[in-house]
Amino acid sequence: MPLYEYLCLECRKISEHLVFREEDFEPYCRRCGSRRVKKLVSRVRVRLSLDTRLEKMTDPALFSGLEEEDPRSVKRFMEKMGAEFGEELGDEFEEVMSEAEEEMEKELSGGKNTEDEGGDHEED
Repeated sequence: MPLYEYLCLECRKISEHLVFREEDFEPYCRRCGSRRVKKLVSRVRVRLSLDTRLEKMTDPALFSGLEEEDPRSVKRFMEKMGAEFGEELGDEFEEVMSEAEEEMEKELSGGKNTEDEGGDHEED
């Protein structure tokens, strides 16, 4: 099922429509409702099934740069997962990623300071 884009000649906004049968479809602007639209040549987007995306995740090359002990590496991997699965991960994914990033930054910067301070206290 192709997605078509149309430029509104009234408000100049682009509307995207999922079209089952082009001969039965009358394009319109989703913003202003005008029927004065021009069909655009747009990029092809392929939506893969969940099964296909899961199968892609079994490719060992995907894990080649993953260093389990490196929080930045894990973050990059999780961002790939987020890009691949998008909505299926739920609304909380971005929130969890932000919290994890904050924790990582604390550990990387604060962890060194805590060790240094701990070392000073032991010497006193």
